[in-house]
Amino acid sequence: MELLEQLVETARRQHEEADLPDWILEEINALRAAATPAHGRDDLLALLLLQLEDFDSYAGAGCFGDSVSAATISATLDRIRDGA
Repeated sequence: MELLEQLVETARRQHEEADLPDWILEEINALRAAATPAHGRDDLLALLLLQLEDFDSYAGAGCFGDSVSAATISATLDRIRDGA
C-alpha cells in the first residue's frame, strides 16, 4: 500500500477508535488529494504515519510518555505543507 494511502487509512482508524480530531483527518485527506502530494517528503510522511499510529487524545496528561498529541501531528503536517 502506498504511503499516502496508509496515512489515510491509519488516520481514519484513529479517528474512529482514538478520537483523532476531525480537522487532522481532513488535512490528511487533503494531502492525499493534492495535485502534487508531498513528493520527496517520504521522511516526513513516514514520521507522520508513526505519529498517527501512536496518537492518544490524552497525550501529555499524566504518564502517557510514548503517546503523540494532536499538536505534534499538526506540527508535522505544517512541515510537510511548508516543504520544511
